[in-house]
Amino acid sequence: MKKLTVILLVLSLVFSMVSCTSNQKTEPKTTPQTQESTTETATTSKESSTDSGEFNWKGSGTVTVYSANGSDISEDMFAAFTAKTGVKVEAVYGGGGELLSRVDAEAANPLGDVVIGVTSDVLGAYTEYFQPYKIESVEPHIVGQDKLEESYWTEGAGGNIMIFLVNTDLLSEEDIPTKWADLIDEKYFGKIAFGDPTASSSAYIHMNIMQQLYGWEFVEKFYKNLDGKIIGSSSTIPKATADGEFVVALTIENLGADYVKAADNVRVIYPEDGTMRTAGGSVIIKNCKNPENAKLFVEFMFSKEVADILVKYNRRPSRVDVELAKGLSPFEKIKFMNYDYSKAADRENNLAKWNEIVTSN
Repeated sequence: MKKLTVILLVLSLVFSMVSCTSNQKTEPKTTPQTQESTTETATTSKESSTDSGEFNWKGSGTVTVYSANGSDISEDMFAAFTAKTGVKVEAVYGGGGELLSRVDAEAANPLGDVVIGVTSDVLGAYTEYFQPYKIESVEPHIVGQDKLEESYWTEGAGGNIMIFLVNTDLLSEEDIPTKWADLIDEKYFGKIAFGDPTASSSAYIHMNIMQQLYGWEFVEKFYKNLDGKIIGSSSTIPKATADGEFVVALTIENLGADYVKAADNVRVIYPEDGTMRTAGGSVIIKNCKNPENAKLFVEFMFSKEVADILVKYNRRPSRVDVELAKGLSPFEKIKFMNYDYSKAADRENNLAKWNEIVTSN
């Protein structure tokens, strides 16, 4: 674990901005079983197809899920899983880093079966504790289906995209920023809502995007254009923009979609010069107590039921057969940059450079 400490320090907070629950319960909780259990156990991926070629969702017993997602969206998913399969869920909630530390500590005797809601970049430091698995139930319906192969984690639910949220009451159409490069224009002086990269994982990613696209000199110009205004809480950034304190917010897609749904004066902008997407993951814990139900649950994370739940919470599903939440663009219309995770992992030096810019301006 020690050799990957730097990476974990950079990325262990990424998921917290979008999905870590504020209710950090650690006691197992069982969701009500909404469908009578069958006597059959969940089958392995190769045995799960019926004679008609349809995936067999029937199972029995329990599965223990370690969830870094909020309890509201998790409970909706768990109830739907039980209704679909007959398998009851015992849930343990916590932050991503907390749950993975628990997996590490329990390695000799795993108490969990599945981990959900942690970004794949953080999961990468723990692959020795995961069981590789290939999804087989939903290939015709997902984005990037050619990438479905045996792997340590799947991306059926989770992840986020870095975006701008603009206040259309305060900006004319021609003045709406469409690129990162626009953010140093003096017309936005003191009007950009931005977090503290030393405390906010999303702000740290925003800073890295600008640095990787245009260099540190650009980041310095950007900081000067903030007029010294740094916002401490990531959740406050879109609200301050919707309320008219700023004209543009640097935030994440989930939060942007929340405000687009609630207000008519804001719009999500995907930067034309490129952005990045954090990837969520669902993993099976190696040597877990309920491996077949764990496989069934990971398959379920790609289901139409989960996709519909994600849309309900203004999140982006991986499936293509559901309508996106209001204000969100399909993947094919978004330009993604080649975000360099190895450079972003050098958190100490990157933040030292940022602090140097702050103290000298």
